[in-house]
Amino acid sequence: MSSVKPAPNTYLHYLEDGGEMGELTRYYDWSKSVLGSPENWPQSLLTTVGIVLKSKFPMFLWWGGELIQFYNDAYRPSLGNGGKHPEALGQPAADCWPEIWPVIKPLIDQVMSGGESVWSKDQLIPIYRNGQMEDVYWTFGYSRVNNEDGKAGGVLVICNETTNEVKTYQEIVQTKNELEFAIEAAELGTWDLNPATNKFIGNDTLKTWFGLPTDAEIELHSAIEVILDADRQRVTNAIEKAMDYQTGGSYDISYTIINPLNPAPRMVRAKGKALFNDNKQAIRFSGILQDITQEKMAAQKVEESNIRLERAYEQTSLSKQAAQLGTFDMDLEKGTLEWDERCRLLFGISHKDTVSYERDFVNGLHPEDRKRILEEIEKVFIKSVSNGNYDVEYRTVGAEDQVLRWVKARGKAYFNNNDKPTRFIGSVLDITEQKLNELRKNDFIAMVSHELKTPLTSLKAYVQLLIPRLRKNGDDFTVEILGKSDLQIKKMTEMINGFLNISRLDAGKIHLDKTDFLLNDLIKECLENFALTVSTHHLYFLPYEELRVNADYEKVGQVINNLLSNAVKYSPRGKLIEISCRQEGKMAIVSVKDEGMGIKPQDIGKLFERFYRVESKHTLAISGFGIGLYLCSEIIQIHEGKIWIESEKGKGSTFYFSLPLAN
Repeated sequence: MSSVKPAPNTYLHYLEDGGEMGELTRYYDWSKSVLGSPENWPQSLLTTVGIVLKSKFPMFLWWGGELIQFYNDAYRPSLGNGGKHPEALGQPAADCWPEIWPVIKPLIDQVMSGGESVWSKDQLIPIYRNGQMEDVYWTFGYSRVNNEDGKAGGVLVICNETTNEVKTYQEIVQTKNELEFAIEAAELGTWDLNPATNKFIGNDTLKTWFGLPTDAEIELHSAIEVILDADRQRVTNAIEKAMDYQTGGSYDISYTIINPLNPAPRMVRAKGKALFNDNKQAIRFSGILQDITQEKMAAQKVEESNIRLERAYEQTSLSKQAAQLGTFDMDLEKGTLEWDERCRLLFGISHKDTVSYERDFVNGLHPEDRKRILEEIEKVFIKSVSNGNYDVEYRTVGAEDQVLRWVKARGKAYFNNNDKPTRFIGSVLDITEQKLNELRKNDFIAMVSHELKTPLTSLKAYVQLLIPRLRKNGDDFTVEILGKSDLQIKKMTEMINGFLNISRLDAGKIHLDKTDFLLNDLIKECLENFALTVSTHHLYFLPYEELRVNADYEKVGQVINNLLSNAVKYSPRGKLIEISCRQEGKMAIVSVKDEGMGIKPQDIGKLFERFYRVESKHTLAISGFGIGLYLCSEIIQIHEGKIWIESEKGKGSTFYFSLPLAN
């Protein structure tokens, strides 16, 4: 690796942004890889990784002798669900791609040794993803990236999965071939009727359809009898009309045949022309017969589909009415806003005039929610920030009735090719009663919790008074029992404080008493207190340099204690629980790692919701209310930090949170 390195800490600028992969790249422990810490990476590697992460086009990079991998969010979907992601980050290429290594290794060697780029369009390279081998098509280019000394440092891959396009094209080609074959193989029935004898000749196709004998001439009435009863007279009339000189002799009619040898109905279209002599008498009546059974059946299916669609639309409308959903549609290009009747009601207006964003929506927002909601809408219109998603709760004050209502709004913004928002649509649901119930429930919890604190405080005081007296009398057994009782009182007090803090959060009254302190000291204190009551697990604190943060000492301690408590609850006896802290930029990162049951992916996104608990046969016997992680999340957020989790089912979980460092 080149000795040219970036200035201290400047490497962080190269790894900024980049969405999910940017975050994973920044948090990856590169010091354990052959590349070492990013601060020691060459400028060429940092620059290329920065380009890859920020690119909106699928890209990845192999670097160094072991071809260590980097990739961006745009490439991420091609890895599928499960399997390679996120393990592919930082993994040697040979370990990640064993199934295609014989195919791509020669290409890599060619680029690394010769320096000439390679390119391929719509190449089939099957890979293992989504739990199986899949045929995947790629359009890609391999380019060598040189180190500062001009030697090969890695391979930059700019690629685009074209599986859908290739398969769609293959289907089109196949359909085209089938259509051409069908056209070539299609047989038209032909007839030639002699009006003087009412006998006609027809080809084999026509005779097969009608179940007629192979005689040279066939009686017309023999063919008429095979026609469906409901159509028979109509066909007879059409033939007679065609042989009337005044009509011009044209014949065009559709009807159904019931072949006595094959009773399946066959729908046909007959087109013909009668020829006349100078006396205006029909002397010949000829034409063709086309099988239109499939066409008619398809038309019937379309008609049935339209009926089902109309019914579905009607059902959707009825469901919308039953759910009392209001809808909005904002055309950002035309500057118009449309509300349905329900939406108008939720904003307390009854006029039928065109609604205005400023007059009806903005002014209809509760003053305490207005700034927050307008900021959320600004984010919705920035695709890179929100991807157009909108999901909020807020209060409205009726413009005419002055009624306060709680609503939940969900919507989606749509963008043009330049990522400029063009349309914003969604629905609004009245959740006033639900919110009032929550407020009543929170008031009740706060009241009960507050009332419980008084006897607990007295009980704790009695215990603390008894302990020194009994210790003086040498009653060690009772002292030990009272000590354990004191710890249980402390646990109950912490639980009650948790409920009180939730009530304060909802009321916006939680207070932070921020001070500068060493995060390491708080972690050690939490571990020491925890060790007094936990003897079933091994607690270990990974040493790190002192980190000074500006935060609420007590509330951050609550977060650490809660994460430790969960680690003990959800991991078997005798397992290791590891807590560590480190610095990343201007943030301190704390992690609590266990070797427990792990968490399913579908549960991870809901863990920090209030009262949410993972339901499984393993958690039935574990007590809890589902407020701990919610409270942790809220405490960390009001500290302007983040909280997240990494977990693998059956192998354990690691919870992380970040706090700003003290200035």
